Amino acid sequence: MEKNDTLNIKKYSVVSNIIYCLKSTGQCYPLLFLWCVCAILINLALPLLTAFLPKAVMEAMNGPAAFGDLIVLVLLFTVPMAFFVCMRKFIEKMIYWHRFKMNSFYLRKVAQKGLTTDYPNQENESFRKLQGESFGCCNGNYSPFTQIYDVLIAFFSGILGFVVYLGLLTRLNYFIIIFLAATTVASYCLNSLIVKWNEKNKEEKIAYEQKIEYINMSSGELRSAKDIRLYHMVPWLDQVYKRNMEGLNAWYKKYLSKVFGIAMADHGFSLLREGAAYVYLIQLVLSGQMTAADFVLYFGVITGFSAWISSVLGQVNTLNRLSMSFNYLRNYLNFPEQFRQMDGMATDKLLLKPAVIELRNVSYRYEGAKKDSLHNINLTIDPAEHLAVVGCNGAGKTTLIKLICGLTDPTEGEVLYNGINVKEYRRTEYYKLFSAVFQQYSLMPVPVENIVAEAVTEQIDHDRVQECLQTAGLWEKIRSLPKGLQSEYDKTIYDDGVELSGGEVQKLLLARALYKNAPVMILDEPTAALDPIAESRLYEAYNSIMNKKTAVFISHRLASTRFCSRILLMADGEIVEQGSHESLLALKGRYFELFETQAKYYREHPEGEGDAL
Repeated sequence: MEKNDTLNIKKYSVVSNIIYCLKSTGQCYPLLFLWCVCAILINLALPLLTAFLPKAVMEAMNGPAAFGDLIVLVLLFTVPMAFFVCMRKFIEKMIYWHRFKMNSFYLRKVAQKGLTTDYPNQENESFRKLQGESFGCCNGNYSPFTQIYDVLIAFFSGILGFVVYLGLLTRLNYFIIIFLAATTVASYCLNSLIVKWNEKNKEEKIAYEQKIEYINMSSGELRSAKDIRLYHMVPWLDQVYKRNMEGLNAWYKKYLSKVFGIAMADHGFSLLREGAAYVYLIQLVLSGQMTAADFVLYFGVITGFSAWISSVLGQVNTLNRLSMSFNYLRNYLNFPEQFRQMDGMATDKLLLKPAVIELRNVSYRYEGAKKDSLHNINLTIDPAEHLAVVGCNGAGKTTLIKLICGLTDPTEGEVLYNGINVKEYRRTEYYKLFSAVFQQYSLMPVPVENIVAEAVTEQIDHDRVQECLQTAGLWEKIRSLPKGLQSEYDKTIYDDGVELSGGEVQKLLLARALYKNAPVMILDEPTAALDPIAESRLYEAYNSIMNKKTAVFISHRLASTRFCSRILLMADGEIVEQGSHESLLALKGRYFELFETQAKYYREHPEGEGDAL
């Protein structure tokens, strides 16, 4: 297998990708094979019947056959032809339906990989590109993964037609076969020049189209509407639009000039091919070596022979193009995983109560970064301890949390839970130990009870959902809604969907975390969008609720987490100070400086408006 320089991926051969497609089809919908074979046979049978019908009729007319016999003869050809035409329409519908099923099959595999892959892969640029390409390749009724069946049908129909027509032409003259093949290949090579030119220059065209599409999209977006009007952007956008339309039109002019020249040459070859065939066949008829009926037959066969060759060569080009899509999919699905899964340790016994979390000489560097985001971190978090991690943006707080949660592994050092390296646990089991509320949260547009339980309705403990909402302080709000727990969240999909304020969303997220009931709670700046007073009150509420759990609070506001038994101040990927709020203030170090900077702002703005640091 070769390497593709664009994404540095393995490039499978076309044959290998076809076999992969056929195996997937057999695994998912084997009946599709039957319909494809039927389509191939019909594609061959119809041209043959069409070619032999005139010959049979002319021979019958030149003989002693009666009119009734001619009618019967025509029916012997036309009835099967009509049947095959009807069957082809039916089979096309069946293939279309099963192609759609295969599309769903591939989409599910792509989605499943994205949902289950190790978290570091989701931060990997190559993985993300492969994921996007894979979704694109199997998204839509005419995606590459559905086109492959039409192409394979046309390809094998062409192969069979070529063999059958070749057998007929060998009875005529080998030279005419060579001549037909040579002129057809020449036409194919000419048309390939257009394909190559298009591939070479398509980036220019795509650039124009993307800019035009962006302006079209922005013109209808609500978030862009205010800026466009307040900053008087219409003349500027109009100029950009016109400039790109002119560029796109210029590209198409060059493309059409190429197409026109190639088309003229291609039609010249076609005229030469058919003219030579006419002359040769007419000569045979005039010399008595061929009947008029055979003339009609062989002229149709000669035309069909060229069409079969062109079809096969054209489908080879298309298969090469579609093969790249399968390269993306197979590389994506085979993207290497890093964590232990089936053979790792279970964590069932650790779910009852929190255990010691320890980081030993931990460093972490993101892929492509020039320096560590975390450097030589040593930290022990005792069971049921409430720890605050504070610092400015970029200090490494979120990276620290991702290491503790097992979302990623350290570049150096080790993370231990209950004295065992996290790498030894079955990673999906390890995730059960943590409930987390992140700044960038994910809430699906589903009923509230499904959000809290993160499960389908049949698996939900409704009493427990209500209890968690009560503890989080959101039950009165939910109970007041017309549908109660069945109220759908978000108006994006539902006209009567529920819209919650920032504080209410945080309470909903807390209820979700409480429902999971994990021994360790992580809060990674989920309240950054709230004002400082609201954040402080919400964190204090979290603190009182989780008195028997290990809790880690992340914030860049130092006053919000002073209730914690220990506070870590991080800067430049290191723990620079740690202790209680009072001891850190008494130290008169960096924590004191940052706290005074923020406190000074709020002393000057006693209403608590705005934000600092």
